[in-house]
Amino acid sequence: MNRGDYGVKTLNYSSIISSLIIGISIVAASFILQGTEGSKSVPAVTDEAYLVQSESPLMTLEQTAEFLNLTEYQVKNIISSENAQRGQGSAAGSPFPYIVVQNEIYISKMGLISWLEEATQERRVY
Repeated sequence: MNRGDYGVKTLNYSSIISSLIIGISIVAASFILQGTEGSKSVPAVTDEAYLVQSESPLMTLEQTAEFLNLTEYQVKNIISSENAQRGQGSAAGSPFPYIVVQNEIYISKMGLISWLEEATQERRVY
């Protein structure tokens, strides 16, 4: 075997070994990444969030009053107070999350939870 043949064989073995190392690294990395996919942290689901997701997104005035542990009159008073403040331009924060459909008031559950958090942090008085 002459000197030129030895250099080509070394080059071929080096290429094969390098390719194997790269291939094994890719396969190993994919197994590692696949294993970490199931261990990602999942945020805790509160009872309220579960109820919001599993039921209708809107509540009637009666359901809202029950949800807030208030009377229907008190919920209507909050809506009226906010409407009056917004009419005067002095309302702070997010408005109470309601819509009116054929003269019936419906309240967004997700919006209500957000509004409630904001209203309690601001210590609003109605």
